[in-house]
Amino acid sequence: MSDYRRTTRECTLDQLQPELAHALRKYFQQHQPGSVEAEILMCCETSSARTSTSRLDARLNSDLDTITTLALLLTPQRLIWALNGERSGIVVASAQLKDLRVKVFAPRGTRDFGLDVYGRMENTTVRAGGKLLMGPEAAAKKFSEEVGKAMQKLYPPEKKRARPRWLGG
Repeated sequence: MSDYRRTTRECTLDQLQPELAHALRKYFQQHQPGSVEAEILMCCETSSARTSTSRLDARLNSDLDTITTLALLLTPQRLIWALNGERSGIVVASAQLKDLRVKVFAPRGTRDFGLDVYGRMENTTVRAGGKLLMGPEAAAKKFSEEVGKAMQKLYPPEKKRARPRWLGG
């Protein structure tokens, strides 16, 4: 299995890798009317580099990207991400927060952060899931916390009901 070195930084849309910023602006023009840039609560960029592989892994996964860049944008209603790999090119996707289930997690054996995302992708009827992985930096933790806060606004935690007196409550 491959190991990755990830680095995450907080940035603005203008500070993203130029190819990703261009792809995101094009995506906004095609899919979201209005100025999405003004709605961005937080933006971060994660660079991932595959560091070590076994010979078998290198052979089986020779067509995978060794270096990728992931841009994550959070608005009050959406989570938007764009991935750029040297072989796979650029892919942009988004989903409305109300259509997502998002869980913050820490990948085993690392200090990294990740978002486990499942739901209906915007402009499709398809439900899909995946993991958006970030590095161990404070920006990754902050982004994860912001996503958690946005989800809690949509789905406040249920209040615990008091136990009935007859049950010893």
